[in-house]
Amino acid sequence: MTSQKKKSQESKATSGAQIGNEAIPDNVALHPNSLPYASNIGAPVIRPDKLSGWKHSAAHCANKNFKERFDKIRTEYEELANEIKWNDIIFNAEVRFKPCIGKVYFLYRKKDKHFMSLFAPNECTYSECFVGAFRLHYDNRWIPINNADIPT
Repeated sequence: MTSQKKKSQESKATSGAQIGNEAIPDNVALHPNSLPYASNIGAPVIRPDKLSGWKHSAAHCANKNFKERFDKIRTEYEELANEIKWNDIIFNAEVRFKPCIGKVYFLYRKKDKHFMSLFAPNECTYSECFVGAFRLHYDNRWIPINNADIPT
């Protein structure tokens, strides 16, 4: 019985490796010179290089890249939201003609209603109600155009 207890205690402390008939404990390396780390208490301490400088500069560069991408996406979102707003206003405006793709039309506001017109502000009497000029795009989106681009 005592020999069985000794064997069970030895088997608990070993990794299963054996040299001849002797079992090797877990805390002993078979070939300590081939290990990339220290294998005993008396071995010198291995400290990794200080990487905080590299991490700091790499994180700064990554954050700069993310901020640029985020700002680009934000401006695209704002442009899209503005385009949706104008298209919503125009599609809910009163239009008494069928618009042609590529032509410029003029949006006016009278009281609480918007309406589209074929006439530029300098060609009509209700120019004080002028909101903006828009061109119908091929995919039926209304694109705002600058006053300098308005044909006279």
